[in-house]
Amino acid sequence: MPFHASPMFPGDLYDTTLRVAAAAPVTETFQAQEPSGTWSQFLALGWQAVLVAEAHGGAGASLGDVAAIAEAAGRHALAMPLVARCAVVPALLGQLARQPAAAELLRALAAGDASVCPVLEADPAAMRCRTEGEVVVLDGCLQGADLTEPATHFVFVARDQAGGDVLMLARRDALPGCALTWLGADARQTADIAVAGVELPAACVLARGDAVQAAVGYAQAVGALMVSAQAVGAIGAMIEQTIDYLGAREQFGVALATFQALRHRVVEMYVAYENVRGMVRQLVLALEARGIEALRDVSLAKLCLSATARQVAESAIQLHGGIGMSRELPAARLAMHALSCSLQWGDRFFHLDRLAADSVLH
Repeated sequence: MPFHASPMFPGDLYDTTLRVAAAAPVTETFQAQEPSGTWSQFLALGWQAVLVAEAHGGAGASLGDVAAIAEAAGRHALAMPLVARCAVVPALLGQLARQPAAAELLRALAAGDASVCPVLEADPAAMRCRTEGEVVVLDGCLQGADLTEPATHFVFVARDQAGGDVLMLARRDALPGCALTWLGADARQTADIAVAGVELPAACVLARGDAVQAAVGYAQAVGALMVSAQAVGAIGAMIEQTIDYLGAREQFGVALATFQALRHRVVEMYVAYENVRGMVRQLVLALEARGIEALRDVSLAKLCLSATARQVAESAIQLHGGIGMSRELPAARLAMHALSCSLQWGDRFFHLDRLAADSVLH
């Protein structure tokens, strides 16, 4: 029963990313000072510029093109901030391109001279800001910054004295403070950075109030959809490897693939994969066409994908002989990657809450 997963958006971007990802070393260490070789290749290829408008030096490509990159990277479980830096940040700054600081940073992204770490999932109240003359003073903690690869800037939400949200941009070296870092199960490096009395120029404020909610909401939806594309790539690769494994391994003198119960389990994985693959592909097209009108559908898809990622990951590990037998196999890394993607840019509880709130409003 041979199977090869077809890409949602085939083309040069998918093929190039797949080749680079296939050659990437499997590492469990983190070097904070210099970008990894693979990330440097992605920067040189201009992946940060794919979603940046041509007016700012980018390619002006579609969400489908970024989804192709994400899916190909997911097939090799790359632990990199690919979605955050190449999809979320351009989507966020693109909505604020009239701001000189945002426009300048978009050009730097397109040229490969900057790499921006978005911190948009934390509680805005964790970082407080107040305006004093020509400066904005920050106190609090920047929570959950993905520093798996070095960043030159942060973009984050803070809470002002009036209780309103403020979207801010700051250089990495402008936020000194005590950083608590940890390595996740999927090899991502995350940091909480505590700051006190840090002064930034007023030009660092990109938006306030309702404009923050609109811009961040759309950027989070882009992030949720792109990590879903990453998970689709990981799930497809898991099914391929599981089928190959069952065909190669024997028990009682026959291939495991001949056992009907195991074949049924694989079929369940395949059906689940095709469902989320079609759903994610359709929503990538819909989000680009309908914008914020498609946000509810994105939450529904992310909710569905969270369950599917766990189902396929558990089945793949069991069909490889269980956790003790599969720990060192690529399928185990893919399983962890798919599960991690289901938690990024809103886990199932986040999207359930969003859907419930939306139902109340309507």
